[in-house]
Amino acid sequence: MSAAIEAISSEYYKNIRNQFAWIILRLSVGSVILVAAVLKAEQLMVTMPGFENGLFHARWFNIIVVEFELAFGILLLSGLLQKLAWLISLFLFTGFVGTLFYRAVILQEMTTSCGCFGRVEVPPIYTAVFDIMVIGLLIVFRPKDIVFHWRMFFQELIGLKFNKRFFAAVGIWLMIVTPVTYALFSVQKNDIAGLGTEFIGADGKQTILLEPEKWLDKEFPLLPYIESDKKIDNGLWLVLLYKHTCSSCRECQRLYQDLSKDFSQRNDCPNIAMIEAPPYETNNDFLSENKSFLYGKLAKTQKWRIDSPILILVDDNNVKSHFTNPLNIDLIRAIWSEK
Repeated sequence: MSAAIEAISSEYYKNIRNQFAWIILRLSVGSVILVAAVLKAEQLMVTMPGFENGLFHARWFNIIVVEFELAFGILLLSGLLQKLAWLISLFLFTGFVGTLFYRAVILQEMTTSCGCFGRVEVPPIYTAVFDIMVIGLLIVFRPKDIVFHWRMFFQELIGLKFNKRFFAAVGIWLMIVTPVTYALFSVQKNDIAGLGTEFIGADGKQTILLEPEKWLDKEFPLLPYIESDKKIDNGLWLVLLYKHTCSSCRECQRLYQDLSKDFSQRNDCPNIAMIEAPPYETNNDFLSENKSFLYGKLAKTQKWRIDSPILILVDDNNVKSHFTNPLNIDLIRAIWSEK
């Protein structure tokens, strides 16, 4: 008899423990999704308006993602439709893992950030590990009395008919999503001859997206905006445009510092110029003192947008080449080793 009571008691406390774990998991996942939605919305409104090609970069697609994440985050935090929310979470995070795999393996997108948290850089491998961990926790910890049958989820939806919390959650979502949607669609886009595209964000601030593929066989359009001790309008130059807040840019900065030491010893190689876009790195005195390459800054008169390092070849102030993968330093070395 005591063994039976002990078994029942053990099962009872196990259920309590599982339900508590599910509540913590639900609140944690809901908070992460809301943070991701807010950061993506900020990026679309101000920093990166998002007019790129491709589904995952399309503006309309990202607006839908933001609105869905806001709604789903509120649903998880509210505690409504817990069984349906659990099922959607399982499919959603499985889809996240599948998307990361598709972009990395099928599309072969080599990015330093997954893009899940706006302009906050999170390496894709970290996001994949987090998503897989959440999937595992969702499988282990579930809402009470969950049964894998469509009727259960349908009955849960019917139960919302007179639920005040549901209408409160919908009201909160509408209060948030209405101004956000207006701001997302208020971003303006203008072409700027020579430089690229200008975006006017929801805050009224202007951002210029540099598009070096449009500079080929034309005069180097950034020359009037570069602040440096020496002009690069004469001779052959490899010009690296970067931001110190970009991880791939920092890697390029290191690679081209090393490359400049080799090229500076040879007459048949181009000079190297590293031009930093604002906000500038505070501790960069050693860059301006280095004699193997030219260090310069893009003027703060404009707000520049550089999503990844830009490498171009400039000959007597004319842009001759745009290298799509500046991190491929072996290619650069190979080009001038043949000369």
